[in-house]
Amino acid sequence: MDSITLPYSLQLEVPFETAKQAIIAASTLSPDPILKPNEVSVNYKSDENKLICQFQAVSDRVIRVAVSNVIENIKTIIECIDEFDGKEDQYFN
Repeated sequence: MDSITLPYSLQLEVPFETAKQAIIAASTLSPDPILKPNEVSVNYKSDENKLICQFQAVSDRVIRVAVSNVIENIKTIIECIDEFDGKEDQYFN
């Protein structure tokens, strides 16, 4: 396959309360497949308590759509963390 140039890039940094939460977010988002890998690339990593999302795409519009989708997924992850993080101590003590 020919190399595809993705000239537009954006880095999104999302702070979490703890490094563990940032790691959970990065590992939760990473398995999601990109529907059009020839148009957009997204990489996730954690750095201390931050989730870092690096986007590359063929256009600014494609980046906007990708960022919007990732933010929706991050919102769901945060809601799950708020609901479940640390609750095992309450249930099993």
